[in-house]
Amino acid sequence: MMNEDQLGEFIDQHFTRDLFRLETRERYNVESDGEDLRRFLRGESNPAAPGKAEWLEHVREEARAGLVSRRVNVLRAPLSDYQRYECEWGYTYLVEAGEQIRVLDLSHRAEHGDMRAIGDFFLIDNAHVVRMIYDDDDRFVGAETVAAADTTPYRQIADAAWTLAEPFAAWWASHPEHHRGRAVA
Repeated sequence: MMNEDQLGEFIDQHFTRDLFRLETRERYNVESDGEDLRRFLRGESNPAAPGKAEWLEHVREEARAGLVSRRVNVLRAPLSDYQRYECEWGYTYLVEAGEQIRVLDLSHRAEHGDMRAIGDFFLIDNAHVVRMIYDDDDRFVGAETVAAADTTPYRQIADAAWTLAEPFAAWWASHPEHHRGRAVA
């Protein structure tokens, strides 16, 4: 099993064209989000994490180099506090930096709920699959590569999710009820 650093190295070694990420969780207990998440929940106006600026520049550099980074978040309303934070203080900035993000809202496509069952994964250059493993407290435990012979279902799910999902900016604009200060309890 790979730790976070090893996962980053694996992606760096194999990502030459297209990086796809499927996100299926309602929450990610990520240490680097901690203070920004608390600030978001207190109603403060902007993310402050210094690492966020560095990561956004990394995303911009990849986009300028012609690398395509794509993500689909599979979710269902009502959004968790973390999902609202992720959308408002994460995705809005990542899309501006060049990441292609889409949302598969199961509130309107319940027939595709089985996509959540496969869990989070990366598909790197349509060849390498890395499954993400989390504990019961939503903390990243590690990542495992999937044998080449077993990657077909992951590629199919990635293609289907990308096709069914709506571009983030359009989805976010059409769902102001999820924006901070307007969320339905």
